[in-house]
Amino acid sequence: MKKFLKSDWLAVIFLFLSAAAIRTIPELKAGVWPIGYDTFNTYAAELASYNGPLINWVRTANILYFIFLPFKAAGIAPDTIMKIVGPLLYGGLIVSFYFFVKKFLKFDTKKSFLAALLLLLQLGSLRISWDLYRNELSLIFLFLAMINLANITRPKNLFYFCLLGGLVTLSNELVTVLLLIITLVYWFYFLFKKRWQGLAAISIPLVIFGTIFAIVVESSGQVLYDKHIIFMSERNYFWRYFYRYNLVIPYWLLKQIIGQLFWLLYGFLLPFAIIGIWYFRKNLVLIILTGWLLAGTFSSLLFNGNGILVWERWLFMLVFPMVIFATEGIYRLGEILSRPRKWAKKMPKLAYATAVVFWIGLLGFFAFRAKPFLMASYAQARPPLANDELNNYFPRTMVHNSVGLFDMKSTLAVVKWLNKNVPSGAVVIVDNRYRGVMITRFDIDNRYIITNSWSEKIQVSTLDLAKKLPHRPVYLIWNTSKAIDNFDRVYAASSKGVYEALPSFYD
Repeated sequence: MKKFLKSDWLAVIFLFLSAAAIRTIPELKAGVWPIGYDTFNTYAAELASYNGPLINWVRTANILYFIFLPFKAAGIAPDTIMKIVGPLLYGGLIVSFYFFVKKFLKFDTKKSFLAALLLLLQLGSLRISWDLYRNELSLIFLFLAMINLANITRPKNLFYFCLLGGLVTLSNELVTVLLLIITLVYWFYFLFKKRWQGLAAISIPLVIFGTIFAIVVESSGQVLYDKHIIFMSERNYFWRYFYRYNLVIPYWLLKQIIGQLFWLLYGFLLPFAIIGIWYFRKNLVLIILTGWLLAGTFSSLLFNGNGILVWERWLFMLVFPMVIFATEGIYRLGEILSRPRKWAKKMPKLAYATAVVFWIGLLGFFAFRAKPFLMASYAQARPPLANDELNNYFPRTMVHNSVGLFDMKSTLAVVKWLNKNVPSGAVVIVDNRYRGVMITRFDIDNRYIITNSWSEKIQVSTLDLAKKLPHRPVYLIWNTSKAIDNFDRVYAASSKGVYEALPSFYD
């Protein structure tokens, strides 16, 4: 055991395999279908349909797709690629975090190993791994990049920081903001300390990252689908990250949801984390990073419903500093409890056994909490995970996707019918929850798809666009339980149906 805890590579292999195995559990429970929302509706759909220049993947911070390409070249279906890559990315994330706390925060091997184990069992990190693959990849690069900050004046470390940080900016915009904040902190630190060599060194990556980020922001509204796919949903323009929540959700409900989700994710870590924050209070990078993540999470509550968009994603990424603080807090608490009469030094075996029992109990507790999230079906999920308001931001189980595994059979049936019966030149309106299934299984040829914004009703703007287009006839995938004005149902498969526009629709 001591040899294991002194060996980086044994620890790394164990962590990678453990994380990948845990992340594989919901994939196996889901059968052949991908889990998650973005995995199915964005990554798989774009991979299956995009035929444009690959440089657009770079400009829009989507280099994740280059990881998919070898699998696609091998003839593997986009659905299956998502299921393969998910566990691999989670293993990589946990390993990169291990190296970050060991190299940047100077945790010893045992402490780094325990921090990584604690992380891989957290609901927040598991949620990121569910379908936020771009965030995950960018975080991997971020952790590896930050290892080089302490010796940034050395050419080798400067090169690696620029390289890995550049990959961060080409992977995900939110994580890039964290990278820029960290780099700026170092820039001001060197400036105030009058360390001119360090200031000159850190200025180079700051200019590089800022330039790449500007290009990404400029390209952020680009849609990476086939030209026959008309994307009606809100595009990912960067300015949309400043959002008026009070227009779409009451302030009291937003406050309730954010509070509940924060306590669900971090309530049990918080007592230890508070202790750890005190000991890390002088670590400017970690404190400012945590402050930004907290600001992203709670800004809309501080400013009466106006704040940074996707507050939940900032909250999920808060898991990394929370685990760091909690690990430090546990160690410091252990030191305090071992002081009376110096009993730990007098009875080292008892102290070691006590520590082992504590960590086994703690990790076992978090494994018990994670089990239903990893394994329960949608119908089996229970509170606090099963919460209709909360589930708009946090899934009740990882064994779930945008369609709902229980609806996959009927959705596939209607897509198969459309693929066989829709004539050339026609257009099909597809709600965003079904677009992954549709785009990966519909032979576009000279047929068109309009994606309707995720909603319980067909958007007027979507129907108006379908009327204006020269493409005929117009079809629609929708629930069989609801009649659609000016549409006639021409096919049904359980809960899903195909509707064709009547002549009155075009008037």
